[in-house]
Amino acid sequence: MLTRPTGAQDSAEPRLAPRVVTSIEAAMAARRAPKVFAGQALSPADQLLSAMRTVKAARFNAAERLERKNTLSMFSMSIVSLYFVGLSVWQVVYAPLLDEPTNRLVTLVSIMSSIFTLVLALIESMNDYKIKAHHMHACALAVNDLYHEFKLVPSGDDSRVQEFRRRYNEIVRGCPLNHARVDYLMARTERDVPWPDLLWVRLRYVWDVYALYVAALIIPPLVLLLCR
Repeated sequence: MLTRPTGAQDSAEPRLAPRVVTSIEAAMAARRAPKVFAGQALSPADQLLSAMRTVKAARFNAAERLERKNTLSMFSMSIVSLYFVGLSVWQVVYAPLLDEPTNRLVTLVSIMSSIFTLVLALIESMNDYKIKAHHMHACALAVNDLYHEFKLVPSGDDSRVQEFRRRYNEIVRGCPLNHARVDYLMARTERDVPWPDLLWVRLRYVWDVYALYVAALIIPPLVLLLCR
């Protein structure tokens, strides 16, 4: 039976060095390990600053959004009520001059205007946008004051982080309301984000704030113009 020389066998079957094997195993273990968020690499102080910055921006956005909805709600109710009253008076004054189809159309638009007025009044009474905006603005101001106070703490003083975290949690829990998802997304857009994401968030914000009131304002006159 023939056997290979020792040198030939070593050259035919090269072995990996121990350091290469160790590095490969470490790379495979790192690939199998769960991915962590970039924010977890931040220090506790930076994490708290980031949370306060996001929350205060979101709640300022919430206060502004609710104030806009309150203004739009009152304006829309006034205009839609004017539709109803104006059409009713016009129908009574010019009743002898109106044919039957026109009379029915004006009656339909008057009913639609009264329904929109009722819906807007119910939404306003249920949501109470003015009070909610006040709570959001007060909470945002409190978080903003704590944020700037915490920024004055020396960077190496981590002993006070827990104290500021406790005060921050007390402020957030003390607010009876929470901001909406769209407010958080608007706060995120203040940083560098891709333009498709920015466009989507802006469209979502416009839909949330303006859609109902624009519909209430344009549908009654639009029906009157298209069906006359």
